[in-house]
Amino acid sequence: MFYTNIVFFTYFIITLFTCLQAQESKLKIDTLYHQIDTMNYSFARYIPENAQYHFQRVKPDSNNTDLLMSVVAAFTSKAPEHIVGASVSNGKKRIYPTDAETAYCLIVGEEVKIEALDSNHKSAIERAVKEKGDYFQQMHLIENSEAKACEIFKNRATFRRALAQKEWETHLIESLDRMTIEDFTNTLIFFGYQQAIYLDMGSWSEGWYRNSENQIVRIGNNWKSSHLQTNWLVIRKNK
Repeated sequence: MFYTNIVFFTYFIITLFTCLQAQESKLKIDTLYHQIDTMNYSFARYIPENAQYHFQRVKPDSNNTDLLMSVVAAFTSKAPEHIVGASVSNGKKRIYPTDAETAYCLIVGEEVKIEALDSNHKSAIERAVKEKGDYFQQMHLIENSEAKACEIFKNRATFRRALAQKEWETHLIESLDRMTIEDFTNTLIFFGYQQAIYLDMGSWSEGWYRNSENQIVRIGNNWKSSHLQTNWLVIRKNK
C-alpha cells in the first residue's frame, strides 16, 4: 500500500510538472537559411508559445516581464508623425486615410488574420472595435502562398521583417542579411508560409525580445528614427 502511494504521488508530481511546462509562456527563436543563386541568407524566426500578439500605440516597457517581444508594425508618417492608415488598439480606432497599404492584420484574442485590404476591411475594423481587439495596415507580401507585388520598395536591398502564417501558426521573421523585397517574399514562400504582411524597418527597425534568462536583447540594424516610433506589435504572455 505504501509503495502504491509513493508511485501515485511520483506520477502526480511528474504530470503536474509536465502540465506547468506546457503552459509556460515563452518565445522560441531559431535560425533559418536559404540560398538564392550564389548568395546565402540567414533569418531569425520568433515563435510565441502560450503567448499572444497585440498592437499598441503606447511604447512598450521592457521592464514589464509579461512582454516577450516588441517591434514596429505599421508605417509612420513624416512630421507630424502618426500611424499611416487605419488602426485599432484594444478597441480604440484611429483613421489616417492612405492609398499605399495593401493588407491588414486583425488580432482578436488568439486569432490573427492577415487579409488583402479590399472592401471588406471595414468589417474587420468594426470587429476589432466591438471585441476590443487590434488592427493595423501594412504591405501585403503573400496571399494563399503566392507573392504579392510590392512596388514601393523597388529593387533596394535592405533588412526585412514580416509577420507570416502557415498551418494556423503566426511567426515573426526577419532577415539577417540585406535582401530585395522580392527575394525576401519568395524565401518566405519557400519556407512554407501562406500569408504574410510586412513590418516597418529601415531607420524604424529597433525592437527587442526577452531571452530565456529574462534579459532584453535589442534587434534591428538602424535606430535613427527610434524616437519617432508611433506603434508597436508586441508578444505578451498569456495570463
